[in-house]
Amino acid sequence: MQFLSEPSGGSDVAGALTTAVRDGDEWILNGSKVWTTGAWWSDWGLCLARTNWDVPKHRGLTVFMFPIRQEGIEVHRIEMLNGNKEFCQEFLSDVRVPDTDRIGDVDDGWTVGTRWMFHERMLYNSPLVTLPDGTLRTGEESMLAVARDAGRLDDPVARDLVGEARMLEAVGDALKRRVGQGITTGAMTDQASALARLFGGITHTRRATISLELAGDAGAAWLDDDGPTAVSGNDFLMRQVSCIGGGTTEMARSVISERVLGMPRERSHDRDLPFRDVPRSAPAS
Repeated sequence: MQFLSEPSGGSDVAGALTTAVRDGDEWILNGSKVWTTGAWWSDWGLCLARTNWDVPKHRGLTVFMFPIRQEGIEVHRIEMLNGNKEFCQEFLSDVRVPDTDRIGDVDDGWTVGTRWMFHERMLYNSPLVTLPDGTLRTGEESMLAVARDAGRLDDPVARDLVGEARMLEAVGDALKRRVGQGITTGAMTDQASALARLFGGITHTRRATISLELAGDAGAAWLDDDGPTAVSGNDFLMRQVSCIGGGTTEMARSVISERVLGMPRERSHDRDLPFRDVPRSAPAS
């Protein structure tokens, strides 16, 4: 599992504060990672850590791989709104990692990370991304099941909503094929994966809303045995996960504008600063 996001970093993955200090043929890691899907049952973690504070933030990172079940690593499960506990936060305290388990060159972890985050941006579209249990059920068959359970299959408004959901699904499938083919053939930069990520996040949110509209009252207040209409209520509560997990849709918009369309980069005051000189908020007491 990927030890990538941090409590202080939001979507700024390159702002990692987890440190790795060399000690002979080993590295000593300290810090915290969060939103790691399935870390509680996984065996290995792929971790982005800071190895150099005297260069700009993207240039001082290194990637390591290590067993999760070892002394110095605490894994805490996070309970979500829907009761799901697949997401975790990890605390690393003097974790020793042999240099042989370093992935890529020292201070060149961003090169490794961008390849790894390609799959993260693809999110629902990559076979290498594990999704938490309880992921939104918003496909065409799910929509029909909700409409059927709510007794609305003959309702023209409901049929329009099912049609909209099917249209979004069909366009998303076509977009995934187009982006995948474009990246494979070299016609598109691999940064184009942000197109699929943005479309997927927005349309998952919309389809979750459609499901709730189809369910009606049963989607807002449900019993355990209410079937697909009850599930739509849970999905609606969790709908924004699709715009946050895998990098926020706001980040995807920035990637598309700057790295796909070639628009001017957003201004940044820390781009050329050594990372230790980047202003940071005081830690919470």
